[in-house]
Amino acid sequence: MIHTDWGWMVLVGSTVLLPDSRGRRLAAAGLGALVLALAALQAGNPSGGLPGDFAAVELALVLVGLTALLGGVVRGTRAGLRGMAAASLALVGVVLAWGPIGTIAGAAPLGASAAAIGVVGGAAGLAWAAARWLLTRRGIPAQRQVDLVDPRSAGTAVVGALLAGFGPHLLVVGLGVLIASLAVWVGATRPRTVRDALPALLAIATLIPAGWLLLAIAGEQGLALGTLPDLPLSPAAETLLAPLLLLAGWSPAGLWPSPRSRVAGIAGVAGLLLVARVVGPVLPEGLEHWRPLAFPILTIGLWQGAVAGRWPAVMIGAAMMALASGSVEGPLAAVCLGGAALGTELVLRTTGRELAWVRCAALLAAGYGVWPATVAGLRAEVVYTTLTVAGLAVLLAAGGRVDPSPGQIHISRFDT
Repeated sequence: MIHTDWGWMVLVGSTVLLPDSRGRRLAAAGLGALVLALAALQAGNPSGGLPGDFAAVELALVLVGLTALLGGVVRGTRAGLRGMAAASLALVGVVLAWGPIGTIAGAAPLGASAAAIGVVGGAAGLAWAAARWLLTRRGIPAQRQVDLVDPRSAGTAVVGALLAGFGPHLLVVGLGVLIASLAVWVGATRPRTVRDALPALLAIATLIPAGWLLLAIAGEQGLALGTLPDLPLSPAAETLLAPLLLLAGWSPAGLWPSPRSRVAGIAGVAGLLLVARVVGPVLPEGLEHWRPLAFPILTIGLWQGAVAGRWPAVMIGAAMMALASGSVEGPLAAVCLGGAALGTELVLRTTGRELAWVRCAALLAAGYGVWPATVAGLRAEVVYTTLTVAGLAVLLAAGGRVDPSPGQIHISRFDT
């Protein structure tokens, strides 16, 4: 799958390079269909060959994805040299990824493939029409000058992320998550409401009982992160602690049911670090127990974030889904998506063309992170991962909606 990884990276690069925003969205939706097919092939790892029905569905996804990618590339080629360069990269990417595509095509029976193409294509068309109607009804909120710069909330979120990332003690990590959740409230547009305080209240309500229980279990051993995996945690204790810490990690992400946040890409990193440094290594059985409930909540949050155009928050949610899967690909996906979200919030508050390369790097990192995130999700929860990726792809193809709050990046902002 080495060539597939490189092929995926090249395809992402060709999509980012496309000069036409509508073509770029269409190509990105095509990549969503392609990643479902190719990641399913890697996650399934069949030893005795591909089952015919499975290969037929995979082939339908590949054809739908390549068609959408071709449509986006064709729109981009009308814009001159940059569009031609993007088209050339797309061709190279398809060639590099041809090995698994050929495997799928060779194993797919003709009759089942025709039926699968009809079903997948029809479902994609209906989903696109529904998403288009939904995005049109929502409209585009007006941009306000007060939303352009908010150094207080950004600084508070950075402090929280640093504490969560470098704190040597669980209490320091928890303090970082709490500070990041407070940053969501600090950055809320005025007048602030009770809903704006939900992330901070949720962090307090979960971190305090979780910390108290862990302190009682640890005793004289303490809660240094280096010794946390050695705690004598029973399966019942893990089952009780995992949802508390998962909710605490979710609180600053800026996704449903949390309010809109101008610092979701920064504050959400603190939550990711809590999950990566504590929940995964210390509470694996608890994470496995609650995974069937965590995934549908994450799916709804990602869909809602995409509808609202909160793309840094979507990156954070996708990274958390990858970590919640417990798969070996999860940390790589979290690094790519979390880093992209962080860079998006920190850099895209400015509109200068001199930072265009940083913006493109953020999109490349996020686009590549989709690959291990999808593989990780499919290893754990096939249905919800498929619904998540397919829903995001359809929403990308259906709308040009952009949340104009600073740091809420849409793919169409990379025109420079």
